[in-house]
Amino acid sequence: MGKVEFEIENQVAVVRFTNPDKGFIDFDMLMQLGGVMDTLEGDPNVRVIIFTGGQSEEFIRHVSVDDLMAFGEAVRVGSEAGLPDPLAMRNPLRDAWEKVEHSQKPTIAAINGYCMGGGLELALCCDIRIAGAGTYTIGHPEIQLGIITGAGASVRLARAVGTGKALEWILRGRTFFPEEAAREGLVHHYVTEDVVTAAQRIASEFLNKPAAALSFIKKLVRSSEDQSVSESLDREGAAFVHLMAHDKKTVQMMKDYVAGGHKLEKL
Repeated sequence: MGKVEFEIENQVAVVRFTNPDKGFIDFDMLMQLGGVMDTLEGDPNVRVIIFTGGQSEEFIRHVSVDDLMAFGEAVRVGSEAGLPDPLAMRNPLRDAWEKVEHSQKPTIAAINGYCMGGGLELALCCDIRIAGAGTYTIGHPEIQLGIITGAGASVRLARAVGTGKALEWILRGRTFFPEEAAREGLVHHYVTEDVVTAAQRIASEFLNKPAAALSFIKKLVRSSEDQSVSESLDREGAAFVHLMAHDKKTVQMMKDYVAGGHKLEKL
């Protein structure tokens, strides 16, 4: 049985997935991840969440195929017994990934090794994806197993890289080395240093920013894909006014900017 563990340092949580020796994520780990996310979301001391693999060259290789086959068999047996086929069911994968996607805190995938199938689905739920050096691969090879992406990749990958690329990659089962993934826009950054160190450096940029503002940004950008322009502008305007009127951190940062001569840091 694999483990999902975390540590918190300087208001940054690092979540690690460990399941020797191949680095799969099994259904029990998905339940563990749900519990970890509940804990971190409810901890006001945690400002940023980083996800990474707990073993060398393994982020999440993919979801345990044994568990997937057992799940499919359970559905088949239920159908033969007269139960409805759960076409739109919220399977364990979808539940776990959506807890990551809906986090109010900035999330970073620090990809340190094989990141395919469910591993990439989780990474696509994160706000920022960083890939470290190596000869591992990143992608959606599900069609090579005779299945398809099952917990959101057909939507999230298309939004990340465009419909054309997503369609080709999923149809062909394409995977990429980390540098290729960065060139294609599948990950935001490719680094040759320790990938968790790079993620922590980015995470540190969020610590002096208002938590409410960061949460609003996430909700506004993500929801804009499902709403009309008018609705999105209304939501953005309401959040904008709320922060300036009610958030003490926001107001203080604006005052500091004016008092400091209107200087901004180059990021």
